[in-house]
Amino acid sequence: MVIPFPNRKLAAILILSAIAVSNFCLPVMADARIATSSQVFFEKNGEPYNDSVSFTVTCYGFTYTYTDPDFRKYLSGEYEKRAPGSDNQTEVFSYSATVDHYGDEIFEPFYLNYRVIDYCSLCGETGGIEFYIDNVSGTPGSNCSYRSLPVKYRYNDDVCHMPTEQYKSCMDEQNEQQAQERKLCDQYLEKFDKKKLYPADARTLEKSGVTMVITPEYDACQERADSIDLNCSCFLEDVSCRDITDPEGTPIQRDCSLFFEIPAYENGTIIGTTIGTDTEIPVIHAEPGIVYRNNFWIELWEKFVYPLLSKNS
Repeated sequence: MVIPFPNRKLAAILILSAIAVSNFCLPVMADARIATSSQVFFEKNGEPYNDSVSFTVTCYGFTYTYTDPDFRKYLSGEYEKRAPGSDNQTEVFSYSATVDHYGDEIFEPFYLNYRVIDYCSLCGETGGIEFYIDNVSGTPGSNCSYRSLPVKYRYNDDVCHMPTEQYKSCMDEQNEQQAQERKLCDQYLEKFDKKKLYPADARTLEKSGVTMVITPEYDACQERADSIDLNCSCFLEDVSCRDITDPEGTPIQRDCSLFFEIPAYENGTIIGTTIGTDTEIPVIHAEPGIVYRNNFWIELWEKFVYPLLSKNS
């Protein structure tokens, strides 16, 4: 069917708009928060440190967008990290946490999209002493791995359905049978004929460079293929969601292990600055269940913010 010029122009505008919107929205669709469980291991003089530690990890580098010509290189990690103090390095990510013992668990999701990180530093406090570790790592989330089997989870339900190896094998078999059935559906496709008049709602698809018309028989065949069900859900294991979710109730998808060495002298004394006992240490809530204490914020308030407010009042 030939589209009249005014409608053709409108159709072109709509198509271009759809492409623009899809390109704009695509990164957002894959931009989900990844619930993560991390075990944190602080050591001192090579030995496990079991006292409470409050700390902040700050990472430096630069940010980018998907319009950057090198964004694929950044996504794959195929770029050369720059040395600390290089030009154009800014703070691009930080998180704060408090752990009470060696191997304690935190739930920082490490949202690092659109960031290129060159290095990270750590500022911590324990036993009234602040310490600093420069260039502690090249990434805030290290030694991470994804859980192999996704959790079947229903919100507002305390029961989560944990996939088992039997469930995975069953789903593989089901997907294979559905794929084989879909191949048989190709026999119901008709080769597009330019001389033939088709209904206005006719749909087509490309097969090996040939335009094929989708028939009702093809649609019915596809539905039969999708309806193949081997009842794999019987192999799901019911568990309490509280055992496999973060504090926000999101099923944990990734596990990390974070190792830090507290700087200390040979006699075991921590290399750092003693916090004055007459100074109240503020509490900064960064994430649910995560607290960071540091007198840096008091100094910032007293030296910069308060004088500025007094001057303007």
